[in-house]
Amino acid sequence: MEREYLGSAGYGTEEYRGSGVKASRFTAAASPAVATNMALWWLAGARAVITVAVLLAAGILIVATLVTRRRLIRAAEIRSVLSMGGPVTGNALRDVLRTLTGDPDLDVYYRLPNREEYVTSAGEPAPWRGSGSANPGRQLIGAGTVDERGFAALVETAAAADRASRTLRRTVLEAAVPALENARLQATLRRQVLDLASARSQTVRAFLAERRRLEGQLHDGTQACLYEARSQVSSARRQVSEPVAAASVEAAATTLGDAITELGTLVRGIYPAGLRESGLGNALFTATHDLPLVVEIADDEDVALDEVTATAGFFTVMDALQIAARSRAYGATVRISAVPDHARLRIEYTPAASGPDEADAWLAVDDRVRALDGTMQVIIAGVAVIAEVELPCASLSPRTASSAIPLTGCSRPPDTTWSASPGAATNCSRT
Repeated sequence: MEREYLGSAGYGTEEYRGSGVKASRFTAAASPAVATNMALWWLAGARAVITVAVLLAAGILIVATLVTRRRLIRAAEIRSVLSMGGPVTGNALRDVLRTLTGDPDLDVYYRLPNREEYVTSAGEPAPWRGSGSANPGRQLIGAGTVDERGFAALVETAAAADRASRTLRRTVLEAAVPALENARLQATLRRQVLDLASARSQTVRAFLAERRRLEGQLHDGTQACLYEARSQVSSARRQVSEPVAAASVEAAATTLGDAITELGTLVRGIYPAGLRESGLGNALFTATHDLPLVVEIADDEDVALDEVTATAGFFTVMDALQIAARSRAYGATVRISAVPDHARLRIEYTPAASGPDEADAWLAVDDRVRALDGTMQVIIAGVAVIAEVELPCASLSPRTASSAIPLTGCSRPPDTTWSASPGAATNCSRT
């Protein structure tokens, strides 16, 4: 019998030769030398694969490290630019972001706390509504912290076509998060200031409208009744012949006349007489007759102020003239003029040397002016006191005139007249 081992993996075929018969079968017998060689070959292949994998992983790690380091350096440079010279906010932050991203039309809008409303850095409402930009070819990108109401800031920028631009923009916005949060706080404060100014302006305008309504009711109701009563008393006086009764009726007529005079003074204090019909200059001319000083009023002939501005100007000038009267000034000069956006009032007088300190009184006048978003400046020129006032017209700028009736400049609309607010008419006739 002859035995032979074949195969490279240690497995062979056992052959039998005998009696002219050849048989073969698969055997599990292994050669130690061949098995060792095969194991070494597999280990060498595995080591080569592992080496290649380690080299690839190292290369990827190096590239990722370089990219991350570059981004960190870029972010540090951006943060240093944003913090250079102090915190950058408002339009300055927007301009820096425009420079860093290369988008000259980039804009930033900030979300108000606990609201879904976005505003500009000046506190004005964002010029778009909804979730998309109103400008074609541009997009809104969220930046800063985010909660259930949205991102702290939205950046309107051009839609980046290439990956490098998107990466640069993302890096810039990530580095600008602290500056955006700071700018958001300032935009919120500015919006609150605008809301307060608007509410104060609306309150003052409502107060002036209520004055106008009361003046209409007193003039057309109560004062008309007093005139009717005096007329009836005068008629009764002519019918009374008994001296004592006639004297009583005469005294009643005199008392009614005094009441009419006092009521007229009260009505003029509530709302200036003749303001609706004749304008601010004539109303001041009528109201200053009772002041203990000579008042010269210079009114531009072409000035036709809207009612709100004229009413505010009237009370402002009267307050200033009252200060001049308490300062024992001999006379005062009032000049009224108007430009397309606001009315100008100039009050000048020379107080007595021993006049009282009117600093608190001027502060009250300034509060009235600022309540209508106006400005006032008091100048001491030698011995003279000059107060220069600028009042915006009813057609205010959008920041405080959200509810104002739009007018053309400081002029009243054509073919319109002022009228007293309707009130309950009083029937003074006797049935």
